[in-house]
Amino acid sequence: MSLKIAQVVAELSNAGGIETVAFELARAFSRAGVDNAVVTATVGRAADPGTSIDRVAPWLSSIPTRGPLRYLGRIVVFPVFTLAATLALRRHRSAVVISHGDSLTGDVLVVHAVNAQNLIEKRRARSWLWTFNPMHLWVGLRERWMIGGLRYGTYVAVSPRVATELTELYAVPPARIRVIPNGIDLERFTFTAAARTTIRREFGIPETAKVLLFAGHEFGRKGLAHAIGALDRLGDDVWLLVAGSDNSASYRKLATRSAARLVFAGARSDMPALYSAADAFVLPTTYETFSLVCMEAMACSLPVFATPVGGIENYLVDGKNGHTIEMRADDIAAKIDAALSEPRVTAELRKGARATALDYGWDRVAAQYVGLAGEIAASKSAAQIRQTSD
Repeated sequence: MSLKIAQVVAELSNAGGIETVAFELARAFSRAGVDNAVVTATVGRAADPGTSIDRVAPWLSSIPTRGPLRYLGRIVVFPVFTLAATLALRRHRSAVVISHGDSLTGDVLVVHAVNAQNLIEKRRARSWLWTFNPMHLWVGLRERWMIGGLRYGTYVAVSPRVATELTELYAVPPARIRVIPNGIDLERFTFTAAARTTIRREFGIPETAKVLLFAGHEFGRKGLAHAIGALDRLGDDVWLLVAGSDNSASYRKLATRSAARLVFAGARSDMPALYSAADAFVLPTTYETFSLVCMEAMACSLPVFATPVGGIENYLVDGKNGHTIEMRADDIAAKIDAALSEPRVTAELRKGARATALDYGWDRVAAQYVGLAGEIAASKSAAQIRQTSD
C-alpha cells in the first residue's frame, strides 16, 4: 500500500507561520512523489499539482482573520473549521493525518507552540491584555483536549523546548514526541542586492546607513521597546525598520532621539526584500518556539540578534551567525555596534547565517515527516493484519 498523507490546516498560504509550514510541506511532499492532500477552508496560494485540496466550509474564507478585528474573526473561523475538518477526515481514512492543531483527531499533531506556556510568559511579563482575547478560551480548551487528553498517537514538537513543555505541562510521554524543526524556502529567502536598494529608497533610508530589522505582529511580546531603546543608544547612521501589523502609536513615542530613524512598514508580503535591505535582524522576544522569522533572516544572509528563548537557542551561535542578547537596550546596542562596526566581522556573520539556514531546507524537513508517516502507516497496516488474523 502506497503512503498517503493528509494535512489539516485552516488556511493554506504563506501569509503566516503555521500556514507557511503546511504549504511548504505540501510542496516538498509533492516533490518527493508522496501522495498528499490538504484539508483546508482557505487557499491563499495555489498548491502544486501533486497536492489535492479538500476544501471544507469554504465560506469561512470570507471572514477576516487578520487586521484590527482579527480576534472576532478567529473566534468564528477556527472552532467552526476544526469541527468541519474533523468530520471531513472520514474521507481520508487511508491517509496518515498530520494536523496543525485544526482537527480534534488525527495521527500526528504538529505543536507549533504550547498556549499554556505562552500564557505563563505573559503573566511573568505582567501583560494582561490577553484576558480580553476570546481566542485564548478556545485555544486552551482545544489544547487540553488534543494534548492533555493524548488524542494523538504522535506529537511533533518544532523545537526541544516545545518537547519539554509538552512533557512538563501535559505529561506527554517522551516516546510519543518527535522533534522536527520548521524549514525555510531557500530559493525565496535569499539576499538580493536590487531589493536592498528598492526598499531603502521606498522608506528614504540612505544607502550608507546601517539598518536593523524587527519583524513580528505582537510588538509587546516580541520586545520592540527594547529594540527602540537600543536604537536610541546607537549612532546616527543606524536605522530601525519595523515590519508587523500591531499598533505603532505608543512605540513611536519611545524613540527620544532617534524618531527620524525609526520606520514602521506595517504588514508586508515581501519579507525577503526587507531582509535584504537590512544589516542585522533584532528580536528581543520573551517567548518563541522556533521563530521562523529568525531563520528567514539567516537564509537572506542576515545576522540575527535575539534572545535565546524557544527554539532560537538551538541554531543561534554567538559569533557565527549573530549573537544572543538580553532584554536590555544597552546590551542589544553594545553587541550590534561591535558587530556592525567591523566590516570583516559583519561579512563573516552573514556567511555563517546563510550556512546555518542551508541545514533547514524544506526537503530535509519534509523527509523527516515522510519517515514518521511511513512508520505510522506500517504500524496501522500491522494492526489491521493482526485484527484480521484474530
